[in-house]
Amino acid sequence: MSHTLAKIAALSGGTAAAGGGIAVGSSALSGTSGSKQERVATASEKKEDSNMEVIPVTKQEEATPDSAKKVCNVYTAEEPTSKGQPKVRVFTKIKEEFWSKDDFLKKIKEDKAWNEGDLKTQVEKGCQDHGSVYVWWGYGNPQSKGKTWVYASDMNNGKDWLNDESVSVPAALKPQVATVQ
Repeated sequence: MSHTLAKIAALSGGTAAAGGGIAVGSSALSGTSGSKQERVATASEKKEDSNMEVIPVTKQEEATPDSAKKVCNVYTAEEPTSKGQPKVRVFTKIKEEFWSKDDFLKKIKEDKAWNEGDLKTQVEKGCQDHGSVYVWWGYGNPQSKGKTWVYASDMNNGKDWLNDESVSVPAALKPQVATVQ
């Protein structure tokens, strides 16, 4: 092949060698006389062209595909009680009933909760900030509007009520704890 290429180069006069690549006059290959030239890239030039910008990926981005949605559960509790000095509200019992955030938002819409707008905002923010939300059925503010689902920021401050030993939690809701023996 190189012998044939050398003959073409010698006869056509339209060749140039640069950087390891060979340019052959188009007239030598097609039989026409013109000044067009084709450039054949070398392996090292191809390697340089294939360099792509590398964008670092955080561990969270690697672990969570873009299409995956983070699940947030809305747990039902009994109305909190006040304990200690200063008075601090605590849950004493979590009930078995719970929903995904989306199912809970559908439920309050279907139930026509009088505080639907506030609940939607509070539950979405609680899910975003803490990953789970705790609500109870009781009197909201104002009490004159009747019973509804109640969300309170002091009860949804990131505390994991499911793992609090002073809270009664149904066995089905207790997180599985692996023990090493």
